[in-house]
Amino acid sequence: MPISNYGVLAATAVDRRREGGTGTPHYQIHLRDGQGTDYRAAVNVLSQQAPPDLRYLVDEDFRHPVTGLLPAAGSGWNPLPSRPGAASLDFVRGRLFDPAAMKVLPPDAPGPDNDLGDVLDRCVQQAIADPAAALYVFGQRFGPEPSVPDKVFGFLPGNGVHDIHMNQGNSGRFTGDDGVYQDGGLLVHLPDRGRWTAVFLAFQSQSWHTDDRTGHTLPGTTPVPHPTRHHQPAERP
Repeated sequence: MPISNYGVLAATAVDRRREGGTGTPHYQIHLRDGQGTDYRAAVNVLSQQAPPDLRYLVDEDFRHPVTGLLPAAGSGWNPLPSRPGAASLDFVRGRLFDPAAMKVLPPDAPGPDNDLGDVLDRCVQQAIADPAAALYVFGQRFGPEPSVPDKVFGFLPGNGVHDIHMNQGNSGRFTGDDGVYQDGGLLVHLPDRGRWTAVFLAFQSQSWHTDDRTGHTLPGTTPVPHPTRHHQPAERP
């Protein structure tokens, strides 16, 4: 079945934290909505399935009709229907970007601007520094947990968004998360510059040929072959 509690968080970024190492590291973002509610966005930077490095695309001049369908800036968590005509994202059907333009990066590597953490940090730090910047984080909500402080930033109640990546065409034990019009992503609006930045992430194990009803991989198809590697670091964690 598709992921539950799909929607978009409209808030501002107030802090961030990078996680390194193996396992399931994330790029963590602390956000706050206009009512003062705190959230954490847990962005995957490493896949549990091989190949481990993620595909990514950053569009620093994103122009798409979906920006006109978004809820008000700072409005907090907004559930979204998984169907066309709403603000819901679908990497395969929504014409958000060209999948062949996605590149691959490791989660963390020595040196500047050569890993996925660096890419995310550049976008989020810019939003933190701009009081007018608005973030829209698409994915699956977790919490709120009234008696459990957030495990990264410590606010109470624990509350946030995860699955901020493609959520269809999965393989193995993750096929149960498949669905259409339920993909994750991060949009940053810089109103003083009249500009949108979009960040889209996908796992290399995911297929881009999916059923229009279930989001499952169509028989006999494979993931987009051989995406371009943006950097080839000398050392890998």
